[in-house]
Amino acid sequence: MKATSILLAVALALSACSLAPTAPPRAVYDLGPAPAAAASGGALAWRVADVTAPPWLSGDGIAYRLSFQQAQRLEHYRDSVWAAPPAALLTQRLREQLTTPSACSGRLAPLLAVNLDEFEQVFTSPTSSQVVLRLHATLGPAGGTGPSMQRHWRIERPAATPDAPGAVRAMAQAVDELLPQLAEWLAASACR
Repeated sequence: MKATSILLAVALALSACSLAPTAPPRAVYDLGPAPAAAASGGALAWRVADVTAPPWLSGDGIAYRLSFQQAQRLEHYRDSVWAAPPAALLTQRLREQLTTPSACSGRLAPLLAVNLDEFEQVFTSPTSSQVVLRLHATLGPAGGTGPSMQRHWRIERPAATPDAPGAVRAMAQAVDELLPQLAEWLAASACR
């Protein structure tokens, strides 16, 4: 009788656990489909180093900042994350999209190193926000001899909605806006 009571108590406890509310599933985002890459005339792909980022951008959280309230505090959405750290997502997109101009054919392509400095949604009010993509790129000379070239970018795009999906859509647009600018700079700098 005592064993039956214990088994009944354990069964009730286990069934109570299954009735408890569960946390909502996390939404996982990436940058979406890449835009069509420009034709390169069959040239070699760029040598793109893994994008680097500071420690606060090394996780998979979708970052936001309430600049109207406490601009020094970086937050992350609780139920939404990137599929990989932002630097990894940007590395993948760069490697998919950047091609060496055909004028450089037959030459070792220079190494492109990118450091991600900012990748976040900034709220100016509870209902208004924009994303900020800030990075700097260094183009090392082919063969490792000669001077390196460097350029900085800061791209801001308004977020259509003040939430994680709005941040993700705007950030994907910012990355896609960066790509042709970066490609143009590379084309002008690489074959020097």
